[in-house]
Amino acid sequence: MDETVVAVLHNWAVSQSPLAGIVEPVAEYGIFVLPVTLLVVWVRADGFSEPRSGVLAACMAALIAFGMGLVLEHPRRPRPFVELGFTPLIAHLADSSFPSDHTLTGVALIGPLLWTLPRVAWSLVSWVLIVGAARVAAGLHHPSDILGSAVLARALDAIVWFACCRAPWLFGNGKEMLPT
Repeated sequence: MDETVVAVLHNWAVSQSPLAGIVEPVAEYGIFVLPVTLLVVWVRADGFSEPRSGVLAACMAALIAFGMGLVLEHPRRPRPFVELGFTPLIAHLADSSFPSDHTLTGVALIGPLLWTLPRVAWSLVSWVLIVGAARVAAGLHHPSDILGSAVLARALDAIVWFACCRAPWLFGNGKEMLPT
C-alpha cells in the first residue's frame, strides 16, 4: 500500500508542473514555519506564562526527537525513490526513509503547544502533515514513515510534557501545566 500511495502522489506531482512547483518548496522548506511560529508565540507571551512553558517544552522535545531520529535510522529502510527506481523531486541521499526527520522533529516541536495553545497547535499539526505529504509526493518517504514519525513524536511530547510538569524549578510551579 505504501508504494502505491507514493507512486500515485509522485506521478501526480510530476505530471502537473505547477503542483511540482508547490510540492518541492513545501517538502524542503515548509518545516521552517514551525520555529518561526514558536518565536512569535514566545515574543507575544507575557512573562513566564503557559505559552512560554509550551515553547520551552517544545524545544526540549524537538532536540530529543532529533537525536532519536539519528538513532532510529538504523536499520535502514530504503527511500521510495530507491525502492521504486525513480528520480525524486528533490535531490536527496539514498539514506534511511524512516523516521521522517521533518515529521518527527516537527510534531515534537509543536506537540507541547497542544496543551497550551491548542488552536495554534492544531493548525501547525495540519501543516506538518501537509509537509509530510509533500515529502511523500517528492518520493522521499513512505506514508507510514510520516504517520509512524508523528505517533512517535506525540509519545515523546507526552513524556517531555509530563517531565516538565514535574520540574517546577525549570518550568514555573508546574501545576498549571498539567493537561486538562
